[in-house]
Amino acid sequence: MSLLLGPILQFRGINNNIYNVSALVVSPLGEPPPTVKVPKGVTADTPLAIADIPLLNPNSRVWRIDFKVAQDQAVATSYTVTVDGAQANFVVPAKGQSPRIAYVSCNGFSDPKEMEKVDRNNERWEHMWGAHQGEPYHLLLMGGDQVYSDDMRSSVPSMKAWFAKPFADRQKAAYSKVIEADLDKFFTRLYLECWKQPEMAKVFGAIPTVMMWDDHDIIDGWGSYDEILHSSPVFQGLFATAKRYFRIFQQQLIQTHPHLKPSADTHPCAIPGTADGFHLGFTGLGELALLVPDLRSERAPDLTTPQAQQTRVISPVSWDAIYAWLDKVPAHKHLLLMSSIPVGYLDLQAAEKALDVMVGQQELEDDLRDHWRSLPHRSERRRLIMRLLDFAKAQSCKVTLVSGDVHVAGACVIESKLPRHGSDGAGKIYQLISTGVVHPAPPVLAVHFLESIGGNQEQIDYGITGTMLPVGARGRYLIAARNWLAIEPDEGGNGKTRLWANWHVEGLKHSVTQVIDPVT
Repeated sequence: MSLLLGPILQFRGINNNIYNVSALVVSPLGEPPPTVKVPKGVTADTPLAIADIPLLNPNSRVWRIDFKVAQDQAVATSYTVTVDGAQANFVVPAKGQSPRIAYVSCNGFSDPKEMEKVDRNNERWEHMWGAHQGEPYHLLLMGGDQVYSDDMRSSVPSMKAWFAKPFADRQKAAYSKVIEADLDKFFTRLYLECWKQPEMAKVFGAIPTVMMWDDHDIIDGWGSYDEILHSSPVFQGLFATAKRYFRIFQQQLIQTHPHLKPSADTHPCAIPGTADGFHLGFTGLGELALLVPDLRSERAPDLTTPQAQQTRVISPVSWDAIYAWLDKVPAHKHLLLMSSIPVGYLDLQAAEKALDVMVGQQELEDDLRDHWRSLPHRSERRRLIMRLLDFAKAQSCKVTLVSGDVHVAGACVIESKLPRHGSDGAGKIYQLISTGVVHPAPPVLAVHFLESIGGNQEQIDYGITGTMLPVGARGRYLIAARNWLAIEPDEGGNGKTRLWANWHVEGLKHSVTQVIDPVT
C-alpha cells in the first residue's frame, strides 16, 4: 500500500484513564485497508474508512485508526505505531501530569508574493521538530488557518468567474455541480499538498493534534461579509464543502459521500447541546482543562437586529451549552481557552482609517472585520470575558487564552478590579498570541504604527481593563516575525502548577517568555 498522506495524529481525549489518539492516512482508492502494528500497551481498532476524496489520478480513500493507551504510568511513556510501514511515535504523559503543549496558527500564505519574504517556508516547523527531540511535547494545538484557501479565487475557474460577477449576480447564482466538483478537487489538493511537506509531516506523526479552523480554512473573512453575499447559494455551498474537508482532515470524522449530509459521527470531546459547529472540551489533562470553541461555523450577520448591524460569532444556544460544560468541569487548576482570534488585543478600530494609507495594511484587513474588539462583536465579547472571570473565581481556576490569526506574537492581560473577582489571581486572564508558523508578519513599519495608534489600555467594562504587555525589543507590544508557542507546566513547591509561555521566534537565539502563576 502506498500512502499519499499521513500518519497524522490527533488527540481524542481521556476517558477513565484511557488516553485516546487516532491516526489519519490517505491511500489510493481500491487498495486494501492499511496494516497496523502496535507495541505492548497500545490497542488499535480496525481501520475505519471515513471518506473517499477526488483526485484526477488516483482517487483516494481516507482512513482513521483509533489507538487506546492505559494512562497508568508513573512516568511519561513513548509509543511507536506503524501504519503500512510508516511510523508514528507519540509520548503519553504520566497519569496526573499536565501536558507539554506546542501551539501554532497561520500555516500557509494568503498571497504567493508572501513566499518571497521568507527564506525557508517551513523553518519554524523544523525548529519545533528540533525542540521536540530535546524534550517531547504531548499535544500540538493548531489554532486556525491550517490551510490557506485564498488561491481558490484565481485557480478554480468556476469560482474565478463567480467572483468576477457583480454582487447582485453573485447572490442569484446557483451552486452548480461544476463548482462543487471543482471545489472538491481544490480542497483535496490543498490539504494533501500542504500537509505532506516533510517538515510538518514529521511533526504530525509525532505530536497528537487538536485543531480548530479559522477563516482561511474556508475563505478569507468568512462570516464577516454582508448578508447579500453570506447567504448566497455559492457562498453557502463553498462553506459546506470547506466544512466537509474540515471534518475529514482536521477532525478525522466520517464523511461517507460528498453529496450526503455528514453522518452522526462526532468528535468524542464535542460539547453536547451546541446548535452547530465543532465546539470541543477536554478534561483530565493533569491540572489543565482545554476549551476549544468554533468561531466560524455559526458566525453570521445577526438578522434579529435592525439592518443586521450586528454580527454573531457563536449562537446563544451554543454559548449556553459551552457555559454549561464549564459549570460541570471537574476540579482543575487552569483552563486554557483556544480562541482562534485574540480576545485581548490592540484596538484595530482606532487604527482602521490610518491603516488604509499604510503599505502592507492588506495583511490586517480581515482582522479589522473579524476581531473581537470590532463594534459588532463587543457585547458578545464582554459577556464572554465576564463569564470567564466569574468561572475563574467560582472554581479558583486560572484562565489563559491562546490565539493566532494576526500574524504577530504578543501578550495581553485582562484584569478585573471588581471585589467579586478577589485578589488571588483569578481576576487576571492572560492572552497569548502566536502566529504565524509559516505566514510572514506584516511590514515592521505597519506593525509599529498600529502599536502607536491602538496600544492604549482598554476599558472593557467598569472595573475591567485590557492591557497589552511589552514582549518585544525595546518595550514593543508585538513581535513582527514568524513564531510558535510552547506552553510548559512547572510544578511549584506548593503543589500548584505555573505555566511558562515561551515564544520561539525566527531570528532570535532565545525564546521570549511570559510566566503565568496559578491562583493562590
